Amino acid sequence: MKVAFVFDGLGFGGIERVGIDYIKIFRDMGYDIDVYNLAPNQNEMLKELPDGCKIINYKLSRKECPETYSYGAKRWWWGKYAYPLINIALVVYLFFKKLFFIKRKDKYDIVIAFSGHYNDLTFVANNFIKSNYKICWLHGALAEYLLLSHGYATLYSKIKNLVTLSDWMQQAALYGNRILDGTNIKKIYNPVSISNKKVDWEFVNELKEKYGEFILMVGRFSKQKDQKTVVRAIKILRDKYGINNKLVFVGDGEERISVEKLVSELNLDDVVFFVGSRLDVYNFYAAAKLFVHSSPAEGLPTVILEAMSFGLPIVATNSLPGVEEILKNNTYGLICEVGNEEMMAEKIATMLKDNNVYEHYSRKSKERIKDFLPEKISNELKNFINELV
Repeated sequence: MKVAFVFDGLGFGGIERVGIDYIKIFRDMGYDIDVYNLAPNQNEMLKELPDGCKIINYKLSRKECPETYSYGAKRWWWGKYAYPLINIALVVYLFFKKLFFIKRKDKYDIVIAFSGHYNDLTFVANNFIKSNYKICWLHGALAEYLLLSHGYATLYSKIKNLVTLSDWMQQAALYGNRILDGTNIKKIYNPVSISNKKVDWEFVNELKEKYGEFILMVGRFSKQKDQKTVVRAIKILRDKYGINNKLVFVGDGEERISVEKLVSELNLDDVVFFVGSRLDVYNFYAAAKLFVHSSPAEGLPTVILEAMSFGLPIVATNSLPGVEEILKNNTYGLICEVGNEEMMAEKIATMLKDNNVYEHYSRKSKERIKDFLPEKISNELKNFINELV
């Protein structure tokens, strides 16, 4: 069986890492894999792909996709007049762009829009490559995407087969979007295999010597990740609770300079450290004492699962639906309100000051991660594919 994965870039990120894990599962199942990268300048993760994968670079940006602009029809009074014109223009544009690309003779059994963004969804929904079956991966709940824009519903209705990470408010979302009647929807958790990586224990010891029992956050620096709440929580930990554990950020992005500025303003330069994007992030999980996560909203945060696979206790904001889906009302980690640095500091202090609590949630992390092991997900995926074909 021949399968194509379509990505909106292969830079550093959780979606990309999960996609590579799925590619490895498909390869283990005996499938031939081609990978389409629609943002060729984002290619840092290419080296992580298994041997034998064929890479096809083809530029298609979100700005070229009609549904990108569908939110404007409801957001602004003039949007309902402008969007139809934009839609017609881009549909014609894509028709001619596809004519040129479709000269490729490749034909697939299954093609997967894995990033779940407008460009890879458009690429798959509009048959830029030929396939017997189409699937798209939703990195969260269906309701999340439909609340953002009706454009997603339009594309999902063309693809027909959806994989979600959570069924949060799904029935209500479907009731309000009859265009999706008859759509095949399956919840499958992301596989997490990072604990199988070969840890460099010498480097891990160096990290421990440099940062001590440090708190770790992994993620792209953007407003959607809200690292500033974590920084403010670290300030409260030091001033209110007398806790001086260092904080290490792994990641890069447009908000990094702003966060670095806040660190300096709060006089935390000796406590908060930035190490940039790392391919060897597993070494940081192995070295850390505790993992924090502060996003306002997340589908199913891969970084939380990766941290859990190393037995790290978790403190996370209640970014729906993903954090609740994983931590289950504080059963597998401590949840605090979004943007509430006081509550986050309190939860971290509870973990670090009470060893019984710390050990309890370390065990709970190891227990919960069993639901995300590649072997379990592989069986669910096989069943889904068998039902599909």
